[in-house]
Amino acid sequence: MEYLKYKISAALVLGTALFVSSCSKEKFAEFNTNPDAVTAISPQPIFTKAITGWHDDSFEAFYENYRGVSRWTRQMVGLTGNTNTITDGIGNINQRYSRFYLNSGNLLVDVQKTIDKLPDDQKPRYAQMRVIAEILKVYEAWFVTDGNGSMPYSQALQARYSGTLTPVYDSQQQLYDNFEKTLKESVVALKAQPAVEQVSLGSNDLYYQGSVPKWIKAATSLRLLIAMRLSKKDPAKLKTIVTDILTNNAADLMSSTDDDWSFKASSSLTGTSGNWDVSASGAYGANGTIDFMWRNSDPRLPLFYQKNSWTTDNFAAAKTQGKIPAAAVYDNRRYYGQFTSPDASTTPSKQPFFSPVVIKNGTANVNLDTVSAIQTRMFYPNSNSGTGSSTFLVLTYADVCFLRAELAARNISTESAADWYNRGIEASIITYDNIAKSALLPDYVALGAGAIAAYKAMPEIVYNPAKGLEQIVIQQYLNFYKNYNECWALLKRTGMPNAQTALNLENFVFGGQVQSIPRRFVVNFPLSGDANYANKQAAITEMAKDPNFGQPTDVKGRVWWDIP
Repeated sequence: MEYLKYKISAALVLGTALFVSSCSKEKFAEFNTNPDAVTAISPQPIFTKAITGWHDDSFEAFYENYRGVSRWTRQMVGLTGNTNTITDGIGNINQRYSRFYLNSGNLLVDVQKTIDKLPDDQKPRYAQMRVIAEILKVYEAWFVTDGNGSMPYSQALQARYSGTLTPVYDSQQQLYDNFEKTLKESVVALKAQPAVEQVSLGSNDLYYQGSVPKWIKAATSLRLLIAMRLSKKDPAKLKTIVTDILTNNAADLMSSTDDDWSFKASSSLTGTSGNWDVSASGAYGANGTIDFMWRNSDPRLPLFYQKNSWTTDNFAAAKTQGKIPAAAVYDNRRYYGQFTSPDASTTPSKQPFFSPVVIKNGTANVNLDTVSAIQTRMFYPNSNSGTGSSTFLVLTYADVCFLRAELAARNISTESAADWYNRGIEASIITYDNIAKSALLPDYVALGAGAIAAYKAMPEIVYNPAKGLEQIVIQQYLNFYKNYNECWALLKRTGMPNAQTALNLENFVFGGQVQSIPRRFVVNFPLSGDANYANKQAAITEMAKDPNFGQPTDVKGRVWWDIP
């Protein structure tokens, strides 16, 4: 199966090269060889490879997740805070095109085309498998367009199957219409009684082990999530989709954490590259987030963050060595976050967060940092010879609960906002507790029987309709600890949490000026030798007609759904 990574058709490469212009003509020719290589392979292992190809991207982990998006959303911050370039674009970010066109989306099409080439008496037995591949392809394409805008889709990934070498770009609006139609039809197809016994993906499905009912829930829940992006752009359409789902397909939405759409990988997947090691990027928690979680005794706090360096022994040594006043009183609280605003480092009262106390341990210097690091094994279970599993989240029951709570709070649905808010909190804590157990956190403590109830009873957490939307968004923000793209979308879509909410999410301020966060990725202009130059240039020209889009190379510009 390894050759599948390299025998990529010309159209697939083009799909990527349209925005990623580094693909040479020589590579184009190389990738166009042996177009029938995969037709002799059964579809099941190709589907497996599509899943691992989607998630096994250490460049995305390091550059987009750890160094880019998570910093813009303030989910992570460096040990010494942020510099005045925090809101700029960064190099090596946005690996989404290559992942989709070269490592996964192409394979999902191969799954479908392999099924289509089966003998007529066998083909009907793979009908559900073909639909499942389509659902996953929709999710991946949606993930790509979310930060990029227009992309080749309706004509892409087909060159090896007599399709075009120069696919047109679908606008984001066209893509959203396509995704809604496809997901709705996919659910209908999966719910229909098959005419013949179906071949299951079984263990080749690393998400749901071939469970059709689970895929029905995943597709319906994804339909709801995608529609939520329209909350500002097209609220009428959002309401139409939501009403249809809740009226006709409510039972098809995720209903427990057992329905979570996630991939649990062994430590071998993240053990091949140091890029997976979140600690290598200097990742620490943010002040506002940790303050909020601490004062409300959030059970997820020790799952998300490590205690700081101030053990009782280190505190005593610092006193003995004259590094802190002799009258200093030990602080039992060992969870603090770093300030994220670049100007914070110039504030005298905040200096202890930026200047660690240095003590001696024998002849070695030991830095006593006040701020708490990200729990490394939640992202890189191999840390310190760990042998746990890494969990990649796609879409969870907690996500769905909070979506339903938000829809109710906005009066888009007639459901109970308080009920879904509380269900979401419980589901989020359970999901992260399961992730922590699988990751084998070195200091993991099992979730106490009354921990969730005690958290929900905290005054700031008890649902209050007067500020219900703010409370729901804060819990969504916390819930997206391991889902940076959704956290980024949440901030763009709602403008919360922010500096005025109970979870004080600092503005990025330098030189006294508030800086807006990046809202999309850079869109590069095509080179003159680009095989799909005309279609790419046409797509950029069309997107630029929207005044919110801005200059293609400006990361502060906006894609179609993201309006002020």
